[in-house]
Amino acid sequence: MNHQEKTPAWFRVVAILATIWNFMGLVAFFMQIKMSEATLSAMSPADRAIYENTPLWATIGFAIAVFAGTFGSVALLLRKKWAYPVFIISLIGIIMQQTYFFFLSDIMKGAEIPAMIMPAMVLLIGVLLLFFAKKMIRQGWLS
Repeated sequence: MNHQEKTPAWFRVVAILATIWNFMGLVAFFMQIKMSEATLSAMSPADRAIYENTPLWATIGFAIAVFAGTFGSVALLLRKKWAYPVFIISLIGIIMQQTYFFFLSDIMKGAEIPAMIMPAMVLLIGVLLLFFAKKMIRQGWLS
């Protein structure tokens, strides 16, 4: 019996959900970098300041996170071991982006808990995908 036959259905479900999650991240990234002046002007001054003041390196972190996360998720679908190092790269991008938002900017100062949920989810899912890929390699389900 080969590894594909031994891989349970839930593995494929997790890989598909990871791919959808990261694809949504790609969409969010492109929406952010292609945001029109009309969209920016319709925002509150505080929200507009977030987009206008985010440094390039934090945006690069966002790009690294979503592109690497998407490639890592596709690697899971293909049952490839290279998912693990690609998820490490994605996590580095997440940390770059979130370091700015949580520690180097005023964006999260005074933020309510709901505003922190999505960034926390992004970090948590990034870590979980990394550990998932590592475990699947140990299981022999990624080659």
